[in-house]
Amino acid sequence: MHTAFVRLGIGLVFAILLVYGLMVVNFQSWLDPFIIITALPGALCGIVWMLFVTQTTFSVPSLMGTIMSVGVATSNSILLVTFANDQMRAGQESIQAALAAGRTRLRPVLMTALAMILGMLPCPLGLGEGGEQNAPLGVQSSVA
Repeated sequence: MHTAFVRLGIGLVFAILLVYGLMVVNFQSWLDPFIIITALPGALCGIVWMLFVTQTTFSVPSLMGTIMSVGVATSNSILLVTFANDQMRAGQESIQAALAAGRTRLRPVLMTALAMILGMLPCPLGLGEGGEQNAPLGVQSSVA
């Protein structure tokens, strides 16, 4: 179990670094991907909070759910930063562009998060034989 936790933790760190590297190449900037990655501590805090609220322990399924939640948080951040950059290129100031991105992209961000929550909803319910085994996967995925 310890080996599995260590390997999943290393996988999470490598996933974050790989996503950061890909975003640096895509955005051709070091700053924009850094701004996007700053959403991850909030997601990780939500994951730990959800584990506490549901009295679920760290397990392999919960760590897999953590990796999925990090992916959703990153994609939502990319939506906001890309839209704000487009607004700044159109002539708006950075504060106005950030506010416009928040207003305009709120619905797609909520739809992405809701799709993941609804898709993973059967997991935390633990219905059927062995259903409780994957419950932490759904609990962590619903945080994003």
